[in-house]
Amino acid sequence: MDRRASFAVPASIRVRIPDQLPTLFEPQKAMPHVRTRSDAAEEVPSPERRLTVLALQLAVLEKAASRLGTLAFVWATVVLLGGFAITLGRTDFWCITGLLLIEGTRILGRSHELEWQHQATWRRHRPVSCAIVRAFSWMQLVSASACVSLSLIRLLHQHYGGSEEARTNRSAALNIFYGLALAEALLFLAEKALWQWKMGHRRLLERVAEDCNLADACGGEVAVRRFFYDSYSCCLNGSIFDGLHMDLVSYADDLVTMGSHDEQILGVGILVSLAESDRFADAALRKIGVSAPTIERLIEMLSWKDSAEREVRRSAAVVVSMLTERKHIALRITGIPGAIESVASLLYADLDELNILGLSILNKLAHDHDNCDKIGNTRGLLDKIISYSSIDHGRLAPTTPRDMRLKAVKQSLRVVKRLAGTTGNTGKLLRRELTDIVFTVSNVREVLQHHDKKVQSELHQLGIEILTSLAMDKEAREVIGGTGGVVRVLVSMFLSPVAAADFRHADAIRVEAGEALAMLALESKNNCGAIIMALGGGVGRLVAALNDPVVIVGAARILHNLCSYAGDEWQIKLKGVTAGATKVLRTIMVEKEKVLNIFLGLAAQMVQFMEPRELKASLATASVVDTVLAGTLVQVLRQYSRPSMDVPRVRRYTIELAVAMMRSDARYVALFVELGMEGELRRVAGTTSQLECFNVFSGSVGLSRHTINVSSLVTSALELMKKN
Repeated sequence: MDRRASFAVPASIRVRIPDQLPTLFEPQKAMPHVRTRSDAAEEVPSPERRLTVLALQLAVLEKAASRLGTLAFVWATVVLLGGFAITLGRTDFWCITGLLLIEGTRILGRSHELEWQHQATWRRHRPVSCAIVRAFSWMQLVSASACVSLSLIRLLHQHYGGSEEARTNRSAALNIFYGLALAEALLFLAEKALWQWKMGHRRLLERVAEDCNLADACGGEVAVRRFFYDSYSCCLNGSIFDGLHMDLVSYADDLVTMGSHDEQILGVGILVSLAESDRFADAALRKIGVSAPTIERLIEMLSWKDSAEREVRRSAAVVVSMLTERKHIALRITGIPGAIESVASLLYADLDELNILGLSILNKLAHDHDNCDKIGNTRGLLDKIISYSSIDHGRLAPTTPRDMRLKAVKQSLRVVKRLAGTTGNTGKLLRRELTDIVFTVSNVREVLQHHDKKVQSELHQLGIEILTSLAMDKEAREVIGGTGGVVRVLVSMFLSPVAAADFRHADAIRVEAGEALAMLALESKNNCGAIIMALGGGVGRLVAALNDPVVIVGAARILHNLCSYAGDEWQIKLKGVTAGATKVLRTIMVEKEKVLNIFLGLAAQMVQFMEPRELKASLATASVVDTVLAGTLVQVLRQYSRPSMDVPRVRRYTIELAVAMMRSDARYVALFVELGMEGELRRVAGTTSQLECFNVFSGSVGLSRHTINVSSLVTSALELMKKN
């Protein structure tokens, strides 16, 4: 998988399976962090290890040569020139002097070569620096070659002159000196040969740059070359093992936090390349994440405004975006003073990629409840986020490619969805603020009304989910329902399969549209009326949808809320709901969990529109015996001896249906008494909880409290049975 910043965000598609996935109509507990495969993956050996090993090998040869050179210098000055200066022949005297001068020249060239090699990594210094490096390199090669030649000649000739007695110790001393000089020069030449073999023939720098994802990056090979020279310098200036412990991430961290402006740019380039690498991204991001100074500097770079710094700003944004995928690092980022403001500054940039990266970072930060609060409290940020959600008149320039504009819209919708779905009091305030922005609902409507297949498959569900979350707020429901065209387009999406990339996408959109309509109908007479009108003035199409396995739960939930909250003026239209009685009764007898739950509630509403004979006829048509139906209701109460998080209203709806049946036909009173309903009702009364008191849940916080609690329903049912 290519990890480069393509800004393509996975589509937010949730294929709803009614009996498995929770919705806003059921409470949800906080999910524990699941350790992903990438988090647990073993760390891959870093490619730069080959450079540090080479630096160690070269340093061993260089230090060995230097120590031999030092020993040769001491031997020449103390033993030869000090002890045998008068008895030395003229040839050996000048050979020793020449070798010392040549070695001094080589050492001088070596010390300056490393400095200029370092300078050559900067573009503006490169032409001159490279020329000087070549000059110093050739000077060392010539010096070493001269040392080898001169030392070897003297060792082979062995003509040191003088008497036999004088020549005994002097010859040995000269042989030792020439041997040391020869060994030193050969070690240096071996070092140069190894350097040339690895760097030239094997192209080690280029291969490491490619492995580290730096080959195509601006300044990538320069960064690797600079890293190698610094590692080599560490091995030379300190212990030979000092450079072995260096790695590119820590090196880049140091450049970012302590380097000059140019070094900071180079460091960020290294970090973004490693973060986008398939093999090393996880290890790199873990190391970056534990460096507080690096994170702070990256956040600071997000607000750089100079046009010449756009690329480094983009690189910093990419790294921050990847870091925020890890929750603990995201919390560390938002703990930095001004971090949210720095991220928000990306939305004001003229570069399209920066806008999308800024929205992407905000979306990841919004996974945390406290971060949502900080985003909401950042002045002007919500308005700016909403401004990118307009599919026709977004903040991006008209010349921006369409794909880029759609990505900006998608990222904006993802952030809004996160904020609107926030739980607790923070979520309540955010939903109110989002609704108060006059463009929020209208921009979502524009997205839903777009008929481009790409837009439908990627953006429609995000837009519907936003409306569903916003509609948890009572005032927001009225705003959404009063925005022209929203209810009608939701009804159309719910009842008519939309054109999408595949059936899963189309089904997911239909399911989400049903949840949005059910939420809009909750406790809103105006929205109930708007939904009925959008259905053509009746509920026949919804009744027919009860036979569609994809939207069966949504259709039942919408019908239930219409019957509950539409008001008296729609009672005649709503009587058409009884046409689905046969389907509902059959479903109650065979289904479990969520489908059973909502169909029990719908049946309770249907019975209120039916005469006793109609109920009897529907039971006969459904091939359901009334005693079996009554027994099923008792069994449900027995099964759910305590409130259930998965189906929090199943006991309420069961009792509502039992009460409706007893009020419709007195013979059910005796039947329920006979089946032991009274004992089950008393058990329910002793186990009621707040969980059963709400229509909607924001996380584990209940919203939209029922006007009649379960205890009152139990009392009503018991009173009816007492009349038997």
